Amino acid sequence: MSCNGNSFVRVNSKSSSGIKMSDVQATVEFSVELQKFYNVDLFQRGFYQLRASMKIPPRIPHRIEASLLRVTGDDLAFPASVQDTVICSKIFQILYKNEEVAVNDVLNFKVKMLLDERKIEETLNELVFLLSIDLYFTDTDYSPNDPNALQLISSRNLKLHFNLHRGLHHHINLMFDYFHLSVISIVVHGSLVALHQPLISFHRAMKNTWLNRNAPAQNKESAIPTLESVVFGSNYTKQLSADGNSFVVQECFLHHAYNFHYTLCACLLSSFKGLYSYFMAVTKELPSSLKLELAKPRMQVLYERLLRRKYPWPARDDALEKIDVDARLAELCEDVKKIDNPDELAELINMNLAQLCSLLMALWGQFLEVIVLQDEITGMVAQDHHTLRDMQTDPLLAACTRADIPLRDFLRDFRRSKPA
Repeated sequence: MSCNGNSFVRVNSKSSSGIKMSDVQATVEFSVELQKFYNVDLFQRGFYQLRASMKIPPRIPHRIEASLLRVTGDDLAFPASVQDTVICSKIFQILYKNEEVAVNDVLNFKVKMLLDERKIEETLNELVFLLSIDLYFTDTDYSPNDPNALQLISSRNLKLHFNLHRGLHHHINLMFDYFHLSVISIVVHGSLVALHQPLISFHRAMKNTWLNRNAPAQNKESAIPTLESVVFGSNYTKQLSADGNSFVVQECFLHHAYNFHYTLCACLLSSFKGLYSYFMAVTKELPSSLKLELAKPRMQVLYERLLRRKYPWPARDDALEKIDVDARLAELCEDVKKIDNPDELAELINMNLAQLCSLLMALWGQFLEVIVLQDEITGMVAQDHHTLRDMQTDPLLAACTRADIPLRDFLRDFRRSKPA
């Protein structure tokens, strides 16, 4: 079609195989609650500390940020802290057998990564997030100025299997080895919170050639791509028409932009729906509180901003727990197809993604504000019969991965099963 200088000409292309796909930046956040520490039969009195860190396979370019979501007032001996990407719990003293300590530290891990735009859901659902929990100890007077005063005595790894649609909501009573018989009660929540063009550079692992195959692994910084190269394809370039009054855009690049927009919006909306539905379901288990009452109107605002329609009134549980995002996705896709200017098209796609990310982040923040360190939520999550099957553990300790076994019953049965 003939267009003016602010528009573009669609040029038919029989194949889109020539388009070079770009990576997108995804952010998954995990909230890790270190709740209660139980001394089953630790051999030594002294000061103990838990340290947690997160890892993902190095083949995925990524950055991990660690922070404390909430620092509780009961600091026992010394407060929790963050050392680079490792989060250290408060330090607590153990004096007696069967002693129970409320740790109640809430840790936050933000995993930013580059993903192939064609395999976002597949990669996230197959990716293993490795949560390491280390137990440190000292039987001497502890000084926070000397981080080496505490020594590592036991370590456990949890493989967290994330799902784009459902997120991650698990409870586990994690037991350390037979020489340090103790258990930490953990609740983990996880959700996708952002998906957009890469905004920061990442370290990419470089493959060694045959000649230097034994050389140490090396990394290189990835370049931050332009918005147009992400939306239309990394080999997209602007081209003027013969008369110089309009831009020429091949149909394959245009279809790539539409598919890119659809895929990322669908992922964000699906993640929002899963977290929103779970939030509405678990809040029914909570007693009335100021936080819960303040959350209700905020949830109403998020609902209306996402779906662009009024909150159902009177509110029905089935309507709120199963929000329909398909209609909103269709509206977003129809809107971008109305744009004739390539610059405006890229900006609109970017704006739609930014708005969805903003709403999803707000929902995640509201979710954590209400549910962390709530006994009712812990009890509900603990009844989930899913197990962490791939946790690296001794088969004799496999019972500790059962999320549906009450911790006190687990400890009682374990003591009875101990050899004489």
